Amino acid sequence: MSEKMRALVVTRPGGPEVLEVRDVARPRLRDEHDVIVQVKAAGINPADWQNRKNGAVYDLEGDSTILGIDGVGIVVEVGREVTNVRLGDEVWYVDGGYAGNPGSYAEYKVVRGDYVAFKPAGMSFAEAAALPVVGLTAWEAVFDKGQVSSGDHVLVHGGAGGLGHIAIQYLASIGAKIATTVSTETKAELVRTLGAELVINYRTQNIEEALEQWKGEPGADVVFDFVGHDNFARSFAHTAAYGTLVNTVVSEWPAEGNGPAEWKNLDISFVNIGLPQISRNHGHRLRQSAILKKIAELADRGRLKPHIDRVVSFDGVSEAQRALEAGETLGRPVLVL
Repeated sequence: MSEKMRALVVTRPGGPEVLEVRDVARPRLRDEHDVIVQVKAAGINPADWQNRKNGAVYDLEGDSTILGIDGVGIVVEVGREVTNVRLGDEVWYVDGGYAGNPGSYAEYKVVRGDYVAFKPAGMSFAEAAALPVVGLTAWEAVFDKGQVSSGDHVLVHGGAGGLGHIAIQYLASIGAKIATTVSTETKAELVRTLGAELVINYRTQNIEEALEQWKGEPGADVVFDFVGHDNFARSFAHTAAYGTLVNTVVSEWPAEGNGPAEWKNLDISFVNIGLPQISRNHGHRLRQSAILKKIAELADRGRLKPHIDRVVSFDGVSEAQRALEAGETLGRPVLVL
């Protein structure tokens, strides 16, 4: 087997133009707990372009970075202590792309064996690659932090995006009343098919007024901010008194500080699925693997389906990242190797 593999690397901080296809060293098992996955597809996630733009986050052969924080593929090598998967198994994972760990924009990826889970059996590699990061993040937001119950009035910011369109499916499965924000009619059509009851075009409509007319009183019981940045500060006004606001994106706190949250008795929660990797917390990583198993079960029962914005090869990743950063995508772009 060749000692080299093809990978899409970043050689310096910058725009999509800094991505470069190279032959690099093929990864090896680091110890008896690892597996090697032949990567068949990888999600193209916001964290990927953010890491590209902000600079190399670890070195590969001294001067480059491999992005890609999730992937799907076939197990081709197994460490002697690995018992949960075998050669030939089709698996997925959230691993690498930062924190000193090469990502999945490459033909092969080394992963600790108990951090992988079986991919949905009924999905192609491309379909499955659209799910790990968004499925995991939306799961923690909806079920762990949002604590949504049937009948709750919920607002999903960015409903047609990678996170939003998965969260809407989770919320619909538990009987929540769902409102969501979009920017185009095409995006509105998608979220309606997924179960959104109220669709708000934030460019032409007043979100607070639309929510009050829909619910009969101000604000949603739970607000999911999948847009972040200055949208987080605006979301305080979209949350009902004694409500919950869940954020998943680096954001700006309101200029008034804690005031808006204290006045309305809000619960504010955050989801950062990268923390277990950065902190190297083994227990938290195992928790994520367990959630990926639950997501696969939902998908195999036909209760969860990702919307793929586009499928690209290495040559198409630059444009896909640009579109993702610009907010032009529906669902999740995918890299297929």
